[in-house]
Amino acid sequence: MYDRRVTATGNGRAADAYRASQVQTATPLGLIVMLYDGALSFLSQAEKAARSGDWGEAQGFIRRSQDVVYELMGCLDMERGGRLAVDLFRLYEYMGYRLVQAQIRRDAGPLAEVRGHLSSLREAWVEAEKKIRSEAKGERRSAVL
Repeated sequence: MYDRRVTATGNGRAADAYRASQVQTATPLGLIVMLYDGALSFLSQAEKAARSGDWGEAQGFIRRSQDVVYELMGCLDMERGGRLAVDLFRLYEYMGYRLVQAQIRRDAGPLAEVRGHLSSLREAWVEAEKKIRSEAKGERRSAVL
């Protein structure tokens, strides 16, 4: 079987090992950001395929984007997350709905909309992780003094 990763990187196993290492060493928020990165990548590929008129390929990437959005829904802790978790769940649900509309109508508009939402949320998670790291560094400095 032909594997594009092998020809693109010269060694598919090395790329897989690198990705596995990234996942294993990531913080919980880092994993969330990786999910967003995956969804955004799939949406970009879906948009590109849709613009070229290849809706068969676009739909494959849309389904992969949906899978990531549903995984993000599954990551929510509804008990501890309170109102924020409920609001994120509703937003993810809406994004899933828009992705279905894109598939049914063969319309790239909803893809751009969902990409915008995901990009904004990704940036918020990146900022949250930076803040947590900064606070943790401050606490470590205080403990040393």
